[in-house]
Amino acid sequence: MKKIFYSLVALLVLSVTSISAQQKGDIYVGGDLGFSVSSVIISGESVTATEFGIQPSVGVFLADRLLLGFSLGYNVSGGDGATHTLTLGPRVGYYLPLCKNLYYAPTLDLQFCHVSSQGYGVPGFGLGVNVFGLEYRPTERIGVSANLLSLNYVLLSKEGLTINTVDFGLTLSPRIGAKFYF
Repeated sequence: MKKIFYSLVALLVLSVTSISAQQKGDIYVGGDLGFSVSSVIISGESVTATEFGIQPSVGVFLADRLLLGFSLGYNVSGGDGATHTLTLGPRVGYYLPLCKNLYYAPTLDLQFCHVSSQGYGVPGFGLGVNVFGLEYRPTERIGVSANLLSLNYVLLSKEGLTINTVDFGLTLSPRIGAKFYF
């Protein structure tokens, strides 16, 4: 019985110390990197797509565990005739401690974007929910993050052209990020 009691007390102490890690007023500077390769067979022919993305960001905790941030991103996908995407916009996130130094960190992103391919450019916006974001804090000042599951909606529109896309995917090549807190 004593072992159970001491185990519960230790778990409570670890939870309390991890809850205080993202406090009101904490600021971070960081970013994400992503890389993926996918292959699709269409009418018996294989088509391979490669994508690379980088997304620096900055944020502040408005309240304990509640984040407001801003990001600027660049993605390129494909080879010859590649598609380039530039995004910028606000981000809201919430950090829920799972155990000491490990957080479940879902975010909601509103992105204003510009997509260009083969000399054509189309502006638009996107809305994204990172459903399964995790962050590990090996030290008080450094965080390492990964996003494994996201739901995205993108609307691109230009005179006479409207493109709607919905993307839901469990990726095997997650976006990995790092943050520096001060």
